[in-house]
Amino acid sequence: MPLATLFGVDASLKICIVEDNDDLRESLVEVLQHQGHEVRGVGSAEELPETGHLEPFELMLLDLNLPGEDGLQVAQRLKRVQPGLRIIMMTTRTSLIDRVKGYDTGADLYLPKPVAEAELLSAVRALARQIRGDTPQAQNGHPAALTLDPKAQLLSGPQGVVPLNSVEVTLLTSLAFAPSQRLEHWQLIESMGLEVGASSKANLAVRITRLRGKLGQAGCPGSTLKALRSSGYQLGAAIEIR
Repeated sequence: MPLATLFGVDASLKICIVEDNDDLRESLVEVLQHQGHEVRGVGSAEELPETGHLEPFELMLLDLNLPGEDGLQVAQRLKRVQPGLRIIMMTTRTSLIDRVKGYDTGADLYLPKPVAEAELLSAVRALARQIRGDTPQAQNGHPAALTLDPKAQLLSGPQGVVPLNSVEVTLLTSLAFAPSQRLEHWQLIESMGLEVGASSKANLAVRITRLRGKLGQAGCPGSTLKALRSSGYQLGAAIEIR
């Protein structure tokens, strides 16, 4: 049995990786093939098939800093002809403005480089479940109580829909796709595009408190997002990201 089938019903995907760093591209291809996915790697947008003859890729891992046509332009062009294509953008551009641009041009997820292998595989598995229509399940076997739309910046729960800001979307998606939905302080601080330090940790604590309040407005208890003593934070609910 391919490893990918352990994470859903036929979770194997047709994946294209657009990355100009040869070593990184080959490493990503190898990792994802080992998980049972069908993977093709190219070094630039120019190596992709013509728009009218695109292969039926289901997921694209897309570097933003490409030679020639950059990742934002590629995402925008491909989403017009293949709206169902899921895109994970990978880049060293980590400012909020860059992330907003990424989501506006069609990114489903925005992962800062260097991307940890465990985080990438968690993200791919989550998108595979969405593509296959396998809704995330909470621990009690019921459908996920939360739904996040990163592009619209809306969180839906049992008690309604709550607007989020860009930082809150970043924190929630980072936690949702992290192994065990758990991240350390420095990882969350870096996801916000900040330098790690005492002031940034205080900033993070304020942001988490506000996010916890919005989770409550959506219908989830405060314990849904809990602090881990001297470590970080953990999300305690299944969440569907659209």
